[in-house]
Order: sequence, then structure tokens, then C-alpha cells
Amino acid sequence: MNEEWLKFKKYPHIGIPLTSQKDKSWLKSYISNPENIANHKFVPLMHRTLSQRKYRPLENAPKNDSGKRKRTVSDKKERHIYFSSHLDSIIYSYYSHLLTKTYEEYLEDKPYGSVAVAYRKIPIGNGKSGNKSNIEFAFEAFEFIEKNKHRKLSIIVADVTSFFDNLDHRILHRQWKRILGTTNLPDDHYTIFKNLVDNKYVNENELFKRFQHKLIVERFKPNDTSHKILKRKKVSKIYNMRHENVVAFCDKDEFFEEATDLIRVDKPYKRDVRKKLDKKEKKGIPQGTPISATLANIYMLDFDERIYSEVDSNSKEAYYQRYSDDLIIICAQKDEKHFYNLIQKEIEIEANLEIQPKKTNIYRYELTENSVFKGGIVKDETINSNKQLEYLGFMYDGSKVKVKTAGFSKFYRTMKRSFRRGAHFAKKAHIPSDSLFETRLYKRFTHLGSKRRLKWLQDENSPKGYSPSKHFDWGNFISYLNKANYVMKEINKDDTIIQQYSKVWNKFHKIKKSIYQELNIVK
Repeated sequence: MNEEWLKFKKYPHIGIPLTSQKDKSWLKSYISNPENIANHKFVPLMHRTLSQRKYRPLENAPKNDSGKRKRTVSDKKERHIYFSSHLDSIIYSYYSHLLTKTYEEYLEDKPYGSVAVAYRKIPIGNGKSGNKSNIEFAFEAFEFIEKNKHRKLSIIVADVTSFFDNLDHRILHRQWKRILGTTNLPDDHYTIFKNLVDNKYVNENELFKRFQHKLIVERFKPNDTSHKILKRKKVSKIYNMRHENVVAFCDKDEFFEEATDLIRVDKPYKRDVRKKLDKKEKKGIPQGTPISATLANIYMLDFDERIYSEVDSNSKEAYYQRYSDDLIIICAQKDEKHFYNLIQKEIEIEANLEIQPKKTNIYRYELTENSVFKGGIVKDETINSNKQLEYLGFMYDGSKVKVKTAGFSKFYRTMKRSFRRGAHFAKKAHIPSDSLFETRLYKRFTHLGSKRRLKWLQDENSPKGYSPSKHFDWGNFISYLNKANYVMKEINKDDTIIQQYSKVWNKFHKIKKSIYQELNIVK
């Protein structure tokens, strides 16, 4: 049995985390039996709201002395994420593995099999190892533009509104059966489907308040650092859970005995009953479970087929790619309206979803009299060159590909936050050092931690004092930028993206110096 689906994680949830050493054998036996899953009692999902600040320039924002547009703080973007319990997560992962296999087999002989690119293992090819990422997918779209610069091009980039939250359950059910090649969902698959569309959950903060006086933490045995035990402990603040090494809020039986009142669910389920009660039709699946992304691709099968059939038409000479809920169509300017209307029809009528107006943009590019390929976003039939094509985290201006500035802004905010967190702990009386834990910061935010390295651990029995572990440092944001620069160099013809992060080292040390000054430490 292929076991790439069997992953063990240690985030706090309802129930003790599973381990490879103790649980692997019975898990494989339990999960691979369809009858067990058909009768499995799922634990409610845990809900967490992630918010991200937006600090970006408005379209007509005035420029400062350096020529950059002034930025404005706008409303925070909120994302609702749902976490499965450890056993449920592995069950979802196993069924995601099964569905992915049948999905890939279904697409194998389909001409539109390559247009959906997210959440799939698509080999890079050309003698290179590994699978494609958003970098290669963005490159393919930009490469099509580069090869068609002799034409007047329109690029439509669309975003589906709250994609996972609005999936139509009937369409999902139909497509699920289509992939399996059955007229009815098998009992085990139906149990998975029903549990997802019911979407029972508990809020993380409420779960913490209920059990904060007796959370389950992991500790070393007294005078024995080779063995760990589980204990109960009160934790005053939810953000201290990681520091206290909390592994679970409670066990499963304890939850169903003491906290079932925390379960939230949108009832009734039936469509006709909801209509009588003047309630909206129940839609969506939770975002964050291991199976959600696979189901999203399955859901969009008809959409991908119909859009591709139009794009592939000999008279259109266009390009289509979909990365989850982000899609791009590159076509001749004369076909722009046709494709824009087609996307709206297929999304809103056939897929029963909505296009997000603010994130659906049209860009036009063409050669000028001086044979320079230029353009920008279209607003009220006017091209605004201040806003260039953005797709999958990259910006393309007709000649060069760069990483979006929003990616760097997020990186610098995270850097500052990590320094301040280090300063917070350096001030604590029980911390013997006044250091900011610099090794960790250098590894995370500079080129010194950008290479993939095998981790070595202290070992008294080794002549060198260290022995290799089975774990790796997987790099950081700089690693991503280096890869992006390598891939996009075919278009850029230079190290444009490396130049983008040339100031990271200086900014890192500027922040470091200011934090040490706050701590009154001379470095």
C-alpha cells in the first residue's frame, strides 16, 4: 500500500496526537477497511480565523519623492480555516489519495487534463527532477505571452469568490460519482461527503476556555530526557500553548461528555425546509482538511472541459490555466469580450459560483510604434500602465517578471515580528541569555538559511560530537526567490528577482540593531 498519505502531525486538537511508532499498524488496517469508515464517528472540526492586514496603494494614489505610490491601510482579509482531529485528518488524507489517483486516471486521455494545475504532482520534465510549483505554472503563462508578442493580447485573470465556502453540494456529489464511475457513492465515500457538507465545528478559542485548566501537555520524565509523558496543566493564555508544549485540548471521550454544547452546525440540512424557513441554501466544504483541495479540482471538471474546448479552437489561439480558484486566459484582444462572458456564464450558471469583481481584471498588451511590448490594466476602456499583470504571486510588465511587492512586505513584517518575539523572551528573568536567538533568525530570514541541508544533532558517542538526523532544513523565502529567479531567467535574461532582494541583508541588520538598542545591549 502506498503510504504517502500517512502523515503524523502534532497540532493541539481533540484527542492525543498519533505516532508512527505506536499507531501506524492499526491505522493502516482500520482506514483501509471501507466498512470501518462507513461507520466512523468523526470529531467536529476546529475553526480558526486567520486575518491579514492589507497595506497597499490605491489605483490613483499619489507618488512620493522616490516615485512609489503611497500606501493605504485597508480592511483586514479574513480566512476561515478548519482543522481535523488527528485520526480524521489521516482518514481524509487516505481518501484524498484514492480520489487523486482516480482523478488523474480520468484525465489521462482528456485533452484538458493539464489545465488544472493546483494540488497536483506534475513533473517538471526536460530531464529535471521534482514537480512543478506555482513558479513553473506562472512561467508557462508568461512564456505564452512572450511567444505571442507580435499579436494584440488581452489577459483575463479571474478569482472565484469564497471558492470553498460556496461549492454546490449537488454538483460536488455528481462529480464525485463521475470520477469513481458509479451511479451511487459507496457507503464509505458517502460518509466522508456527508461529514464535509454538514461541517460541524468548534471554535478554537471556546475550546481553549473550556479546557484551559486541564490541557494535555508533553513533558520529559523527571531526570530522564529520553522519555516523555503526558500531564495535565493549566495555561492562562492561548498564545502560550506552543511554549507550554500543549498536545491536546482534551481526549475524545472527555469532549463528548463535557463540551458537546460547543459544537456549531448550520441546521436544517434539507433544501426545501431551509427555503420555507427563508434560509439560504447550504453550500460549501471546509477549507483546510486534507481532502478539500482534491474535491475542488473534481468539482471544476465541467468548467475546465468547456473553457478548454473554446480556448483550443483553431480560430482562437488562446491559453487557459486554472490554479485552484485563480484562472487566467490569454487571447487576442478581439476575443476578449467572448472569453470574459464565457467565464462569467460558466462560473455563475454552470458551476453555481460567483466571480469576485475586485479580483477579476483585464490587461491589454501590444507592440508600440517603437516595437516595445507595453500595456496594463483596463479600467473604463482605458489602459493604466501603473497596474501591470499579476498572477500567482508574480508581476509581468511586458518585458520582465518580478515577485509581487506584497510578498516582500509580508516577509519584512514577519521578520520584524520574529525579532520582537526574540526581544520579548530575552527580557524574561528565567532566560539566562540576553541574545535574540540569532542563529534561528539568520536561518529563517537571510541567504545563510536558504540552502537545503541535512540537520545534525549533538551526539556524545560520535567522534565529531554530532551525528546526522533524518530531518532537513528546507530553506526559506530566499530559497523561493532563488528558484523563481532561475526559472524566470529565460524571460528576464538577467537576475531581476535576485536584485529584488538585494536589500534584505541590510534591512535584517538594521532591525537587529534597533532591537538591541531597545534592550540596551551593545553588539
